[in-house]
Amino acid sequence: MKKVKCLRLNDQGEGVCYIDKKVVFVPELLPKDEAFIRILKDKKNFMEGEVIKYLSFSDDRVKAICPYRSCGCALKELNYKKQLEYKEEKVKNIIKKFSGLDNVVIDIIPSKKTNYYRNKITLKVHNKVGYFKNKTNEFLAIENCALADKRINDIIVILNTLNLENVKEITIKAFDNVMIIIDGVLDIEKLKKYAASIYMDKRLVYGSKYIKATINGLKFNISKDSFFQVNTDMIEVLYNEAIKLTSKKGQALDLFCGTGTISLILSKYFDKVIGIEINKEAIDCANENKILNKIDNVDFICGDANEVCKNLKDKMNTVIVDPPRAGLSKNGINNILRINPEEIIYVSCNPLTLVRDLNILKENYTVEKIIPVDLFPNTYHVECITLLTNIKPGKDGGCYF
Repeated sequence: MKKVKCLRLNDQGEGVCYIDKKVVFVPELLPKDEAFIRILKDKKNFMEGEVIKYLSFSDDRVKAICPYRSCGCALKELNYKKQLEYKEEKVKNIIKKFSGLDNVVIDIIPSKKTNYYRNKITLKVHNKVGYFKNKTNEFLAIENCALADKRINDIIVILNTLNLENVKEITIKAFDNVMIIIDGVLDIEKLKKYAASIYMDKRLVYGSKYIKATINGLKFNISKDSFFQVNTDMIEVLYNEAIKLTSKKGQALDLFCGTGTISLILSKYFDKVIGIEINKEAIDCANENKILNKIDNVDFICGDANEVCKNLKDKMNTVIVDPPRAGLSKNGINNILRINPEEIIYVSCNPLTLVRDLNILKENYTVEKIIPVDLFPNTYHVECITLLTNIKPGKDGGCYF
């Protein structure tokens, strides 16, 4: 055992300590905590440890609702004001360190809720439902999840009373109504009163093909495989902030459009919007959402957003991108530069891939501002919205060949 004092948190929300001038990363240790730890891994440049016994606690430590250890809530015992400070500073440090940009990150926007905010979780199954502990394949059975919508927690209680022997994984989505997606075979009779839609082994076995969500006064169908932001109460905040940054003129291109959420919200501000998404089920959903909301100035295209836009001939004033954690591909960035929009709105859940892409884009664009948004309270994750404006736009903006 070694005695340590935590100095700060790393980008994954782990405590940073030193033993004989060598850095040690310790989960569940907050700045100013003191503890005895056990070294689990001793690498060339760093060590990893775990807390054996706390000796003293930080004044910023709070009692968490979540009772589990080694789960995904790395910051659950850090008071919320300090969580926000940590995330804002993390974004600032990453942007400055890897791009040299300073004074572009503005104040973080807090979440409306800090618990019970997630509209989707995926549960592992081993007789009970739960998660794998951080950085392991060790199963952690749970009775509830303090991040998940309370309707999801009601279903977790029921699931743990059922015979789960033939189930590998269960995903639950909770919006205006609830969908349960079962990888395996399960008696669903007790689940029917909690869900509007149940899939089993990719087949609809109960209820509707879609569930509904209401965002910015619009109705959206949500399919079993389509992407949606996980913090329902903050979706409107996120998208409204993005809209505020746009010029609200001409035509807009929405890359990685999913079920068309941003595209359809943008439709009232632009003459025309084009949305591109690789998932055919999501595009089918997006087209149905267009009809559902009686919107006629949005077109959806099924294809790789990194590739399809190279064939677009329309002039685009605004390009909005909301890619996966891996960010944009080089081809994707080159195609955006080829389109030459007046402005780019980049929505990202990964500051590291964001800054990587900004380093290429900033050769032609000025990074005006980056707004951190806390979509993931009690975790180390943070969403960012970035506004980039064209240094040398075309005469009318848009695509020139």
